[in-house]
Amino acid sequence: MIIAIHPDDFTTPRSAGRDASAPLWTQHLTAAGHHVRQVDVTRADILNQLRGCDGFMWRHGHLPHHRQIARRLLPVVEREMGIAVYPDQNTCWHYDDKVTQNYLLTAAGIPTPETWVWFDYDQAMDWIESAKFPLVIKLWNGTASQNVCLAKDLPAAKKWVHRLFKIGVANMDEWSSPPVKTFYRRLRRAGSILLKGHFYNRPWELHKNYILAQEFIEGNAFDTRVVVIGRRAFAKRRWNRPGDFRASGNSQVDNNPANIDMGAVHLAFRAAERLGTQSLALDILRSGDEFLVSEISYTYPSFAQYACPGHWEMTPDGLMWTEGRMWPEEAQVEDFLVRLESQHRCRGPVCV
Repeated sequence: MIIAIHPDDFTTPRSAGRDASAPLWTQHLTAAGHHVRQVDVTRADILNQLRGCDGFMWRHGHLPHHRQIARRLLPVVEREMGIAVYPDQNTCWHYDDKVTQNYLLTAAGIPTPETWVWFDYDQAMDWIESAKFPLVIKLWNGTASQNVCLAKDLPAAKKWVHRLFKIGVANMDEWSSPPVKTFYRRLRRAGSILLKGHFYNRPWELHKNYILAQEFIEGNAFDTRVVVIGRRAFAKRRWNRPGDFRASGNSQVDNNPANIDMGAVHLAFRAAERLGTQSLALDILRSGDEFLVSEISYTYPSFAQYACPGHWEMTPDGLMWTEGRMWPEEAQVEDFLVRLESQHRCRGPVCV
Protein backbone atom coordinates (compact mmCIF):
# COMPACT_ATOMS: atom_id res chain seq x y z
CA MET A 1 0.00 0.00 0.00
CA ILE A 2 1.00 3.64 -0.46
CA ILE A 3 0.96 5.90 2.61
CA ALA A 4 1.54 9.64 2.23
CA ILE A 5 3.38 11.43 5.04
CA HIS A 6 3.94 15.13 5.59
CA PRO A 7 7.21 15.60 7.56
CA ASP A 8 7.10 16.93 11.10
CA ASP A 9 9.71 17.91 13.69
CA PHE A 10 8.81 19.55 17.00
CA THR A 11 12.27 19.16 18.54
CA THR A 12 13.27 22.21 20.58
CA PRO A 13 16.42 23.11 22.54
CA ARG A 14 14.51 22.16 25.72
CA SER A 15 13.38 18.77 24.40
CA ALA A 16 14.65 15.71 26.23
CA GLY A 17 15.00 13.96 22.86
CA ARG A 18 14.14 14.21 19.20
CA ASP A 19 10.43 14.87 18.75
CA ALA A 20 9.53 13.89 15.18
CA SER A 21 6.99 11.24 14.19
CA ALA A 22 7.46 11.07 10.41
CA PRO A 23 10.88 9.30 10.49
CA LEU A 24 9.58 6.60 12.85
CA TRP A 25 6.35 6.18 10.87
CA THR A 26 8.43 5.78 7.70
CA GLN A 27 10.72 3.26 9.36
CA HIS A 28 7.88 1.04 10.59
CA LEU A 29 5.84 1.29 7.39
CA THR A 30 8.73 0.39 5.11
CA ALA A 31 9.74 -2.45 7.42
CA ALA A 32 6.22 -3.81 6.99
CA GLY A 33 6.63 -3.74 3.20
CA HIS A 34 4.67 -0.59 2.33
CA HIS A 35 5.64 2.43 0.25
CA VAL A 36 5.89 5.90 1.79
CA ARG A 37 5.22 8.97 -0.37
CA GLN A 38 6.43 12.26 1.09
CA VAL A 39 3.93 15.06 0.47
CA ASP A 40 3.76 18.77 1.24
CA VAL A 41 0.46 20.11 2.64
CA THR A 42 1.52 23.72 1.99
CA ARG A 43 1.49 23.27 -1.80
CA ALA A 44 -1.49 24.14 -3.99
CA ASP A 45 -1.49 20.64 -5.53
CA ILE A 46 -1.78 18.71 -2.25
CA LEU A 47 -4.93 16.84 -3.37
CA ASN A 48 -3.16 15.66 -6.51
CA GLN A 49 -0.20 14.57 -4.40
CA LEU A 50 -2.57 12.38 -2.36
CA ARG A 51 -4.33 10.72 -5.30
CA GLY A 52 -3.65 7.00 -5.46
CA CYS A 53 -2.63 6.83 -1.80
CA ASP A 54 -4.24 4.40 0.63
CA GLY A 55 -3.46 6.46 3.71
CA PHE A 56 -2.23 9.87 4.84
CA MET A 57 -0.37 10.69 8.08
CA TRP A 58 0.45 14.15 9.37
CA ARG A 59 1.26 15.10 12.94
CA HIS A 60 0.11 18.70 12.90
CA GLY A 61 0.79 20.82 15.95
CA HIS A 62 -0.89 23.58 17.92
CA LEU A 63 0.70 26.21 15.68
CA PRO A 64 -1.68 28.60 13.91
CA HIS A 65 -0.25 27.92 10.43
CA HIS A 66 -0.80 24.18 11.01
CA ARG A 67 -4.31 24.73 12.29
CA GLN A 68 -5.41 26.80 9.30
CA ILE A 69 -4.42 23.94 6.96
CA ALA A 70 -5.49 20.93 9.04
CA ARG A 71 -9.04 22.03 9.78
CA ARG A 72 -9.68 22.66 6.08
CA LEU A 73 -7.73 19.82 4.47
CA LEU A 74 -8.12 16.75 6.66
CA PRO A 75 -11.95 16.48 6.60
CA VAL A 76 -11.88 16.61 2.78
CA VAL A 77 -9.18 13.95 2.48
CA GLU A 78 -10.98 11.61 4.87
CA ARG A 79 -14.62 12.17 3.93
CA GLU A 80 -14.56 13.15 0.26
CA MET A 81 -11.47 11.37 -1.06
CA GLY A 82 -12.03 8.28 1.09
CA ILE A 83 -8.40 8.10 2.19
CA ALA A 84 -7.68 6.73 5.66
CA VAL A 85 -6.10 9.50 7.74
CA TYR A 86 -4.03 9.70 10.89
CA PRO A 87 -5.21 11.55 12.86
CA ASP A 88 -8.81 11.11 11.71
CA GLN A 89 -11.57 13.58 12.52
CA ASN A 90 -12.78 11.72 15.61
CA THR A 91 -9.25 12.07 16.92
CA CYS A 92 -8.31 15.65 16.09
CA TRP A 93 -11.26 17.92 15.23
CA HIS A 94 -11.28 19.21 18.83
CA TYR A 95 -7.49 19.52 19.10
CA ASP A 96 -6.14 22.54 20.99
CA ASP A 97 -9.61 24.03 21.46
CA LYS A 98 -10.67 23.99 25.12
CA VAL A 99 -14.10 25.45 24.40
CA THR A 100 -14.86 22.64 21.96
CA GLN A 101 -13.41 20.07 24.36
CA ASN A 102 -15.68 21.32 27.14
CA TYR A 103 -18.77 20.78 25.00
CA LEU A 104 -17.51 17.42 23.72
CA LEU A 105 -16.54 15.92 27.08
CA THR A 106 -19.75 17.12 28.72
CA ALA A 107 -21.93 15.71 25.94
CA ALA A 108 -20.00 12.41 26.05
CA GLY A 109 -20.53 12.05 29.79
CA ILE A 110 -16.82 12.17 30.60
CA PRO A 111 -16.26 13.72 34.07
CA THR A 112 -14.46 17.07 34.09
CA PRO A 113 -14.02 19.96 36.52
CA GLU A 114 -17.10 22.17 36.31
CA THR A 115 -16.57 24.57 33.42
CA TRP A 116 -18.38 27.69 32.27
CA VAL A 117 -18.08 29.33 28.84
CA TRP A 118 -19.72 32.71 28.32
CA PHE A 119 -20.04 34.60 25.04
CA ASP A 120 -21.88 37.66 26.39
CA TYR A 121 -20.17 40.36 28.47
CA ASP A 122 -23.13 41.23 30.70
CA GLN A 123 -23.98 37.59 31.40
CA ALA A 124 -20.34 36.84 32.23
CA MET A 125 -20.16 39.80 34.61
CA ASP A 126 -23.41 38.82 36.32
CA TRP A 127 -22.21 35.24 36.77
CA ILE A 128 -18.77 36.19 38.07
CA GLU A 129 -20.36 38.08 40.96
CA SER A 130 -21.57 34.84 42.52
CA ALA A 131 -18.70 32.57 41.43
CA LYS A 132 -16.59 30.61 43.89
CA PHE A 133 -12.90 31.51 43.93
CA PRO A 134 -10.23 30.75 42.95
CA LEU A 135 -11.16 30.08 39.33
CA VAL A 136 -8.93 28.77 36.55
CA ILE A 137 -9.18 31.06 33.51
CA LYS A 138 -8.13 29.60 30.17
CA LEU A 139 -7.87 30.76 26.60
CA TRP A 140 -9.23 28.30 24.08
CA ASN A 141 -5.76 27.36 22.81
CA GLY A 142 -2.37 26.81 24.37
CA THR A 143 -0.05 23.98 25.36
CA ALA A 144 2.37 23.21 28.21
CA SER A 145 0.33 25.39 30.63
CA GLN A 146 0.39 28.39 28.31
CA ASN A 147 -2.71 30.61 28.41
CA VAL A 148 -3.85 29.23 31.78
CA CYS A 149 -3.96 31.35 34.94
CA LEU A 150 -5.60 31.48 38.37
CA ALA A 151 -8.05 34.24 39.26
CA LYS A 152 -7.85 34.27 43.05
CA ASP A 153 -10.65 36.73 43.73
CA LEU A 154 -13.52 38.70 42.18
CA PRO A 155 -11.48 41.78 41.11
CA ALA A 156 -8.99 39.57 39.23
CA ALA A 157 -11.80 37.67 37.48
CA LYS A 158 -13.56 40.89 36.49
CA LYS A 159 -10.33 42.15 34.92
CA TRP A 160 -10.16 39.04 32.74
CA VAL A 161 -13.78 39.45 31.67
CA HIS A 162 -13.13 43.06 30.73
CA ARG A 163 -9.91 42.25 28.87
CA LEU A 164 -11.40 39.38 26.90
CA PHE A 165 -14.60 41.16 25.89
CA LYS A 166 -13.50 44.78 25.56
CA ILE A 167 -9.83 44.66 24.53
CA GLY A 168 -8.92 41.20 23.34
CA VAL A 169 -5.95 39.11 24.43
CA ALA A 170 -3.23 37.66 22.19
CA ASN A 171 -1.90 35.53 25.04
CA MET A 172 -2.09 35.55 28.81
CA ASP A 173 1.61 36.29 29.31
CA GLU A 174 1.20 39.86 28.14
CA TRP A 175 -1.20 40.50 31.05
CA SER A 176 0.10 38.19 33.78
CA SER A 177 3.86 38.73 33.40
CA PRO A 178 5.74 40.99 35.83
CA PRO A 179 5.45 44.70 34.90
CA VAL A 180 9.12 45.00 33.90
CA LYS A 181 8.90 42.03 31.52
CA THR A 182 5.67 43.39 30.04
CA PHE A 183 7.27 46.81 29.56
CA TYR A 184 10.25 45.40 27.64
CA ARG A 185 7.99 43.19 25.50
CA ARG A 186 5.92 46.21 24.46
CA LEU A 187 9.05 48.30 23.92
CA ARG A 188 10.45 45.60 21.62
CA ARG A 189 7.20 45.58 19.63
CA ALA A 190 7.29 49.36 19.29
CA GLY A 191 10.90 49.23 18.08
CA SER A 192 9.99 46.56 15.55
CA ILE A 193 7.24 48.78 14.14
CA LEU A 194 9.59 51.73 13.81
CA LEU A 195 12.49 49.78 12.29
CA LYS A 196 10.74 47.13 10.21
CA GLY A 197 7.25 48.49 9.73
CA HIS A 198 5.58 45.45 11.34
CA PHE A 199 4.94 43.92 14.75
CA TYR A 200 7.59 41.75 16.36
CA ASN A 201 6.16 38.24 16.67
CA ARG A 202 2.70 39.55 15.91
CA PRO A 203 0.04 37.06 17.06
CA TRP A 204 -2.14 35.35 14.49
CA GLU A 205 -5.25 35.14 16.61
CA LEU A 206 -6.89 37.51 19.06
CA HIS A 207 -8.95 36.01 21.86
CA LYS A 208 -12.04 38.15 22.25
CA ASN A 209 -15.74 38.03 23.11
CA TYR A 210 -15.65 34.91 25.27
CA ILE A 211 -14.38 33.69 28.61
CA LEU A 212 -13.71 30.12 29.76
CA ALA A 213 -13.59 29.57 33.52
CA GLN A 214 -12.98 26.23 35.22
CA GLU A 215 -13.43 25.02 38.77
CA PHE A 216 -10.15 24.90 40.69
CA ILE A 217 -9.56 21.39 42.03
CA GLU A 218 -7.64 21.65 45.29
CA GLY A 219 -5.25 19.13 46.78
CA ASN A 220 -3.49 18.01 43.57
CA ALA A 221 0.30 18.16 43.81
CA PHE A 222 0.45 16.48 40.40
CA ASP A 223 -1.75 15.40 37.53
CA THR A 224 -1.78 12.04 35.79
CA ARG A 225 -1.07 12.11 32.07
CA VAL A 226 -2.45 9.02 30.33
CA VAL A 227 -1.94 8.43 26.60
CA VAL A 228 -4.24 5.85 25.00
CA ILE A 229 -3.29 4.46 21.57
CA GLY A 230 -5.71 1.76 20.57
CA ARG A 231 -5.66 -0.89 23.28
CA ARG A 232 -2.50 0.51 24.94
CA ALA A 233 -2.11 3.08 27.70
CA PHE A 234 1.07 4.90 28.76
CA ALA A 235 0.89 6.82 32.04
CA LYS A 236 2.98 9.05 34.28
CA ARG A 237 2.56 11.54 37.10
CA ARG A 238 3.59 15.14 36.41
CA TRP A 239 4.40 17.22 39.46
CA ASN A 240 3.27 20.83 39.70
CA ARG A 241 5.85 23.47 38.98
CA PRO A 242 7.41 25.06 42.09
CA GLY A 243 5.00 27.58 43.56
CA ASP A 244 2.45 26.91 40.80
CA PHE A 245 -0.79 24.98 40.43
CA ARG A 246 0.03 23.83 36.88
CA ALA A 247 1.76 20.57 35.98
CA SER A 248 1.64 20.51 32.18
CA GLY A 249 5.03 21.23 30.65
CA ASN A 250 6.95 20.43 33.84
CA SER A 251 9.96 18.15 33.36
CA GLN A 252 9.61 16.63 36.84
CA VAL A 253 7.70 13.39 36.18
CA ASP A 254 7.26 9.96 37.74
CA ASN A 255 7.11 7.05 35.29
CA ASN A 256 6.94 4.32 37.95
CA PRO A 257 3.83 2.22 37.10
CA ALA A 258 3.46 1.25 40.76
CA ASN A 259 2.62 4.88 41.57
CA ILE A 260 -0.08 5.29 38.90
CA ASP A 261 -3.64 5.25 40.17
CA MET A 262 -5.43 2.71 38.02
CA GLY A 263 -8.68 4.65 38.29
CA ALA A 264 -7.11 7.26 36.00
CA VAL A 265 -6.08 4.58 33.49
CA HIS A 266 -9.57 3.04 33.44
CA LEU A 267 -11.12 6.49 32.91
CA ALA A 268 -8.72 7.15 30.02
CA PHE A 269 -9.68 3.91 28.28
CA ARG A 270 -13.40 4.67 28.72
CA ALA A 271 -12.96 8.16 27.30
CA ALA A 272 -10.97 6.96 24.28
CA GLU A 273 -13.58 4.30 23.51
CA ARG A 274 -16.43 6.77 23.92
CA LEU A 275 -14.80 9.34 21.61
CA GLY A 276 -13.57 6.76 19.09
CA THR A 277 -10.04 8.16 18.95
CA GLN A 278 -6.92 6.67 17.40
CA SER A 279 -4.79 8.51 19.96
CA LEU A 280 -5.85 10.40 23.07
CA ALA A 281 -3.77 12.12 25.76
CA LEU A 282 -5.67 13.03 28.91
CA ASP A 283 -4.66 15.29 31.81
CA ILE A 284 -6.42 13.81 34.84
CA LEU A 285 -6.95 15.32 38.29
CA ARG A 286 -8.45 13.81 41.41
CA SER A 287 -11.29 15.28 43.45
CA GLY A 288 -11.93 13.05 46.44
CA ASP A 289 -12.66 9.61 45.05
CA GLU A 290 -13.49 10.95 41.57
CA PHE A 291 -11.16 11.34 38.61
CA LEU A 292 -11.68 14.33 36.31
CA VAL A 293 -10.35 15.08 32.83
CA SER A 294 -9.14 18.66 32.66
CA GLU A 295 -7.88 18.66 29.04
CA ILE A 296 -7.28 16.32 26.11
CA SER A 297 -5.00 16.23 23.07
CA TYR A 298 -4.32 13.84 20.24
CA THR A 299 -0.55 14.47 20.12
CA TYR A 300 2.28 14.67 22.66
CA PRO A 301 6.09 14.54 22.82
CA SER A 302 7.10 11.10 21.54
CA PHE A 303 10.18 10.76 23.72
CA ALA A 304 8.07 11.32 26.85
CA GLN A 305 6.00 8.21 26.11
CA TYR A 306 9.10 6.21 25.18
CA ALA A 307 10.46 7.05 28.64
CA CYS A 308 7.69 4.93 30.19
CA PRO A 309 9.09 1.49 31.19
CA GLY A 310 6.07 -0.23 29.69
CA HIS A 311 2.36 0.15 29.08
CA TRP A 312 -1.00 -1.34 29.97
CA GLU A 313 -3.00 -3.27 27.39
CA MET A 314 -6.75 -3.69 27.49
CA THR A 315 -7.58 -7.40 27.14
CA PRO A 316 -10.84 -9.37 27.50
CA ASP A 317 -9.61 -10.25 30.99
CA GLY A 318 -8.87 -6.66 31.98
CA LEU A 319 -5.73 -4.55 32.05
CA MET A 320 -2.40 -6.30 31.56
CA TRP A 321 1.00 -4.68 32.12
CA THR A 322 3.48 -5.09 29.26
CA GLU A 323 7.10 -4.46 30.18
CA GLY A 324 9.43 -2.67 27.77
CA ARG A 325 9.73 0.73 26.11
CA MET A 326 7.74 1.45 22.98
CA TRP A 327 7.69 4.44 20.66
CA PRO A 328 4.12 5.72 20.26
CA GLU A 329 4.70 5.84 16.50
CA GLU A 330 5.10 2.06 16.44
CA ALA A 331 1.69 1.65 18.08
CA GLN A 332 0.15 4.25 15.76
CA VAL A 333 1.47 2.47 12.66
CA GLU A 334 0.33 -0.94 13.91
CA ASP A 335 -3.23 0.30 14.39
CA PHE A 336 -3.21 2.34 11.17
CA LEU A 337 -2.15 -0.69 9.12
CA VAL A 338 -4.98 -2.74 10.62
CA ARG A 339 -7.40 -0.03 9.48
CA LEU A 340 -5.83 0.19 6.02
CA GLU A 341 -5.89 -3.57 5.51
CA SER A 342 -9.53 -3.76 6.59
CA GLN A 343 -10.40 -0.91 4.23
CA HIS A 344 -8.42 -2.57 1.41
CA ARG A 345 -10.36 -5.84 1.80
CA CYS A 346 -13.65 -3.96 1.62
CA ARG A 347 -12.85 -2.39 -1.76
CA GLY A 348 -13.79 -5.56 -3.61
CA PRO A 349 -17.33 -6.70 -4.46
CA VAL A 350 -17.52 -8.49 -1.10
CA CYS A 351 -16.27 -7.10 2.19
CA VAL A 352 -14.66 -9.91 4.19
